[in-house]
Amino acid sequence: MKLELLTPSIELGLVTTNLDAMVAFYEDFLGLELQGVIDFEDGSQRRYALGSSVLKLVTYTSAPPLAPTPGGGHAQAGLRYFTIGVQNLRAVAVDIEAAGYEIVEPPTEFVPVPGMGWMFIADPDGNSIELFGTL
Repeated sequence: MKLELLTPSIELGLVTTNLDAMVAFYEDFLGLELQGVIDFEDGSQRRYALGSSVLKLVTYTSAPPLAPTPGGGHAQAGLRYFTIGVQNLRAVAVDIEAAGYEIVEPPTEFVPVPGMGWMFIADPDGNSIELFGTL
């Protein structure tokens, strides 16, 4: 089977019980543009533009029985992080640290590609985000 894609991008859903802090991080701090809010029978979804993709903050009327497992791929197997390409990675790291958000792994230069690097940060729920780009 081959999927016939409706869109050329993905939509990533993050389920949270900590909506105010997550909105402060993704909308206010990272500056993702709110595309709208969709209410459904058991909760709601806040939709944010992330390039051509969409990041969704999902809340349910009844909280899920399990909390998020922080720690990215080192904590457990499965979908553990997503990646965003950015300019000026070192400057981004300074801003993240100044805002009090967690840097899980500091900016590290790609050995085979001088001037390019990566780092990992955590959102308020402990979800890992890889940032890569120019140092």
